[in-house]
Amino acid sequence: MTYAVVSVHSPKPEHRAAVIDSMQRYSRVAREQPGLEWTGVVDDGSGRLVGIALWASEETAAAARPALMAEVGDDPFEMWDERPIDGLRGDVV
Repeated sequence: MTYAVVSVHSPKPEHRAAVIDSMQRYSRVAREQPGLEWTGVVDDGSGRLVGIALWASEETAAAARPALMAEVGDDPFEMWDERPIDGLRGDVV
């Protein structure tokens, strides 16, 4: 079953480019990991950015996490985003 990892960012206007860069770096590293089905960033037009990664399973998503966090784990989202990241994870039904 496909497993989704979704992160909703609300970047401050002056940090929007930095958040997009981080999300694109996450996607680039994710594409190198076994089990990734699709990843991308959605601009919903309200100022929010939605990162989506679809994995073959929860296990493949978990196995990829160390490589992904090595790439973006130190990015200062608490400074870049207006509010905490809204993260969603679960099976796609």
